[in-house]
Amino acid sequence: MRKAGAGSSGMTMQRKYDRLARGEFFEPVVEVATAYVTAAIVDAAKSEGEYWALSCLPGTTPGRLSALTMRATDIVVIYQVLPKTPGSPVDALMIVEKSTLESGFGRRTVAQERYPHLQFVDSDYYGAGEDQMMVRGPYDEIAAVLQDPVVAEAAQALAQRVMGSGRVLFARGHNRILADHALGRATSATGHRADG
Repeated sequence: MRKAGAGSSGMTMQRKYDRLARGEFFEPVVEVATAYVTAAIVDAAKSEGEYWALSCLPGTTPGRLSALTMRATDIVVIYQVLPKTPGSPVDALMIVEKSTLESGFGRRTVAQERYPHLQFVDSDYYGAGEDQMMVRGPYDEIAAVLQDPVVAEAAQALAQRVMGSGRVLFARGHNRILADHALGRATSATGHRADG
């Protein structure tokens, strides 16, 4: 059974969630996070907060709206394109298993041709191993591409490998209220859960 946040950490979690929920970037964050946990994490609710963490308005990087972290690696990052302007677009990136994606499509250029608004580039994120690739672009395109079985398999393969190396090191940054939306437990932007 999950415990509610207590003390200052619980207040910070609620405050950051409320600030995101009131703004224009709430839906993009929820859309990408939901698409990713649905496609890539087997039984995501059981591993939440232990093997993966979802941040909300982390103060580490300007423009960053949320990151889904496994072990020490930000596997998914959702961010406002900088420099900030009114209505500035939201982009996202995710790390997937390179060999799985390339073998599934036959070659990387096929993926690029099929999804011209996304970039498929080599990456070397700490903790994700040598067999990795970054997919980045507009947030709605990232959410949509996760419905492609090849991309979903590549995302799941990397997620299982990284989570298999141990628990998430930044569990304190996990925002359970935002995660309720990604896991389908919330009914609105109030953070109230469907199960009470």
